[in-house]
Formats: sequence, structure tokens, C-alpha cells
Amino acid sequence: MAVQLRWRLRQVMASREVWTGKELRELLARRANFTLSAPSVYALINNEPVQMKTETLQALCTALRCTPDELYGVRPPREVSLADDPGTNDSPTSR
Repeated sequence: MAVQLRWRLRQVMASREVWTGKELRELLARRANFTLSAPSVYALINNEPVQMKTETLQALCTALRCTPDELYGVRPPREVSLADDPGTNDSPTSR
């Protein structure tokens, strides 16, 4: 099982009392000197990004005064042993 990332921009915004895309755009411009179009901000708020430029992530963190780990909720993979890995075969006959 792979690490799962959950995009939490909306929750981070709410915790900073930023309620609209317009407010986020204003914060990005004022605090990070960064401009995003209204449709781009809307997409970030309402959809989990497939990819993101580092400068956009840095601007969001600067504007919202947060860290990347706050924006991405991380669910680690479950613990597995090598015996659970189908790619390994530790039987005596395989040695």
C-alpha cells in the first residue's frame, strides 16, 4: 500500500479564517507577491491537484503561514514485513 496524500487547502484556509478564493488570492498577492488566476485558485480549493509547482506550494505556505505537511494530510502505508512482499521468496528451495 502506498502513502496516501489528502489535499487539505480548504481546511487550512478555514483555520486561518480565509473563506473565499478572492481572500486567498489577496493573501497570495500581499504576503507572497504571487499571482494566481481566479480559475486556478478555484481549482486548488475544490480539487486535489495532480501536480503542483514548488513555487505555488511555497506561495500558499507563505500566504497562509503554514507548512506543506498542513496542506497535505499524509496517511502512511500500513506496516508490512518482507514475508508479505510477493516479490520475495525466502523458502529454502529458492536459495
